[in-house]
Amino acid sequence: MARGTGQGELIDPTTALSRLLRMLSETDDADSLTMLWAVHALQNDRSASAEKHLNFLPQANTSSMDSPFAVFPWDIETLITIMLNMPKSVSPPWLRQPMNVREFNTVANLINLLRAADEHDSDDRVTVENVLKEMHRIAHRTFAWQRGWANVPETYRSLFIYGQGLSGQYFEETNGLSIVDFYTVAFLYMSVFFQKPWTTAVDDLGFFNAVRAKARPAERLLAAEISDARRESLALLSRYEKSAGKRLPIVYRPSYLRMRPMVQVSTEVQPVFIAPLPTLLLHRATVGLYYDIIKGGTKIRNDAAARFEEYCRKSIEAHCPAFEVSPPVKYKFKGNPVETPDVILQLDGQVVAVMECKASKLTFEAQYADNPIEDAQDGYAQIAKAIFQMWRFFSHVRRNLLDFVVADDAPAVVLTLDAWTLMSSELRNEVIAEARRMVAEKEPAITDEDQRPPVFCPLHELDHLLLVSSEQQLLDGMKAAILPEYDGWALLNVRQNAVEKLPQQKRYAFDPAEFIGWWGELSKRDR
Repeated sequence: MARGTGQGELIDPTTALSRLLRMLSETDDADSLTMLWAVHALQNDRSASAEKHLNFLPQANTSSMDSPFAVFPWDIETLITIMLNMPKSVSPPWLRQPMNVREFNTVANLINLLRAADEHDSDDRVTVENVLKEMHRIAHRTFAWQRGWANVPETYRSLFIYGQGLSGQYFEETNGLSIVDFYTVAFLYMSVFFQKPWTTAVDDLGFFNAVRAKARPAERLLAAEISDARRESLALLSRYEKSAGKRLPIVYRPSYLRMRPMVQVSTEVQPVFIAPLPTLLLHRATVGLYYDIIKGGTKIRNDAAARFEEYCRKSIEAHCPAFEVSPPVKYKFKGNPVETPDVILQLDGQVVAVMECKASKLTFEAQYADNPIEDAQDGYAQIAKAIFQMWRFFSHVRRNLLDFVVADDAPAVVLTLDAWTLMSSELRNEVIAEARRMVAEKEPAITDEDQRPPVFCPLHELDHLLLVSSEQQLLDGMKAAILPEYDGWALLNVRQNAVEKLPQQKRYAFDPAEFIGWWGELSKRDR
């Protein structure tokens, strides 16, 4: 038996899923979405808005994830995914038992049923042999929510990488509005949904009136009518289950809200929108832009990848200015063109770290497959290639093919857009093994000495590290990350545990006002 959020009943895991499905299928979708919006608002410091739609105990009015009354946003997202993927009840109205959507206890019961159903699911799924891969899946489901998307670094990074050059041009030509306009409309709607669950299409944009003509094109990217959302969400699930060759675990199913965070429902007067998890609007308008850009083909992808590398160098230079930060150097090896790593860090003329950037973003399979290396082979092969390229650099310097002085303990860092090896030393070891196979096949002159243990660091983590570290602290954290006691740890956690802290965190060096004209003016109003 299982018990979770609040003080709900003991639940039999074997019947939990069927009970959960019945409760959702017999309740009107708009009512369910309103209830889930309200509980999310309640636990994100917006209780005055939530209490208009939900009755709750004082203990439920909390933003603490440690509270027994906590309702996590990833569980709300999963409940909405389940709701969209299942058919509505066809029983006569008098035979249905819709949920009491005005009560917090109803949400608590849904969450507890979900967790009990997952517990029953995991009995067959999780074993001693694969428990580390399960930790990898859990981390991907939860960590991004804990970091959030409504923040300055995420906004600036995404606009810098995707909003300029060929990438920005492709998005605008394809969708009829610029990425900045798209972000602006998403930001506006998020602000509306912070206050209330439902709105008609926004026409009076107030402060944002300059993008009024772009609101409808943006809505086409942000919203789907409820019946379309149901059909497309189910098609998404079917595609991934066909690819996996089996039924996907209930908590690891693709979320349609990542594609269309607003749901449109028709009323007698006019259509209305709801965004049950409002910050997903900014997810769609920042990190979600990757999936718009990759449709443009190799040339567009390469344009974004080049700016990803440029951003990494720019951020290191701005936050740790004592480093001499160099871009890759082209040279020839056996008549073939090759390059040094994308980022070379030097102090006093000596290379103290090298970094290779890989702009591939995590696929659904890379996050949740039983065997991510096999099911997301192309992505992990790129990570292995990054390791090989840094080993080749160390080898070529040692063999005097390149004129660099490299410190004996200079770390080799793989910088990625996403946390490809999150919480899994097993995945890291498999990627390193693939890099060694590349050495044997392509350049066996690379010795064990050249094959320095790689450090893995996603872009958001690099920025955080730079804000809390001096140059030496950054290097010390990277060096500590390869120690056995930190096997499988995130680099940021290693740095926090193994290296002394700065007296005060640095200020993020970049301002979205560089791209968004209204950002600076809005910041002044908020002071």
